[in-house]
Amino acid sequence: MISLEKLTTVKESAERQLHDLCKFILEELKPPAGPYALFNHQAHAIERLRDVYRTLRRLYEGRARLTEIEYEEDKIMPKSRPADKSFPQDMHRNLKQKDDLVEYMKQDLETLFLFGNILLDQWSILTAYIVGLKKPEEFSFHILVEKLESGEVKITKELWQRRAKEMLWLDYQLRFYRNKFIVHANRPWQRGTTRSVYGEDFNLYNPTPPGWLDDEDINKKIKELVNLVKGYFRNVGNDYWIKESPKSLIEYIFNHIGEVSKKEDREKVSGLYKKIGGLTPTFQIIGKNLLQFVDAGTQILFEIAKSNIDRNDLGKSDIKTI
Repeated sequence: MISLEKLTTVKESAERQLHDLCKFILEELKPPAGPYALFNHQAHAIERLRDVYRTLRRLYEGRARLTEIEYEEDKIMPKSRPADKSFPQDMHRNLKQKDDLVEYMKQDLETLFLFGNILLDQWSILTAYIVGLKKPEEFSFHILVEKLESGEVKITKELWQRRAKEMLWLDYQLRFYRNKFIVHANRPWQRGTTRSVYGEDFNLYNPTPPGWLDDEDINKKIKELVNLVKGYFRNVGNDYWIKESPKSLIEYIFNHIGEVSKKEDREKVSGLYKKIGGLTPTFQIIGKNLLQFVDAGTQILFEIAKSNIDRNDLGKSDIKTI
């Protein structure tokens, strides 16, 4: 697992890149004083970057405390207890602390999905202004990914060439999961979390309840999909997964969706996943992939801006002044 210290370094680098990028544009263009959309979106992106980092820090601290509570529980757990006797008072306190902490961490992990999406959207709007795209305020991260993949936006093709897998992963993991399982949960889900007892992992776990789907039909569709995408993954041909645990297989493919190069294949994978549900990546993986992309993506954007400063749109208000 990546440590909080390493993520702190990445976050500070990303924030510095955002500052330096807009400082460069300001010094090159020397616009007259006034409100400009570009610099506001820079500030919004930095604000959301800090929100994401703050949420991650709470998750790291919460996970460490959960492990401490588990060790405390081992010490105070009665070696034997008659069936008609309740747990001692200190054991009840321990269990209550653990339950409360898990609920707070669940909320923070959902918050990471929400604010991670906002960060990516603000970063995308900033990108659209810097490279002079039309209607930059409409460029959500999802729209940016779609236009880059289609080749419609040529000026940022280097961003796609170097970071396509990361961008696809973030688009499906953060946007798709947030929409289907957190914000617009319009069907039954078993909403919960999972973790190892003494480890560092902590995940959201939102599977479809037993009996809601036709398992035979779903498993058939998953097996058909294996033949379609098995070339992307070394482990997809594993007989156990195909015969005994096809739902785990679709979860595995979804958690590596950036490796699936064809859009139609990704849509089939995500279409099945949104019916089945499952386990998210750990918060450490989500945080690492998100912060590393903002850092590396901003560095690439800086290179593009230096070569295309004349295309920059500062987003000045169209209100006429006297």
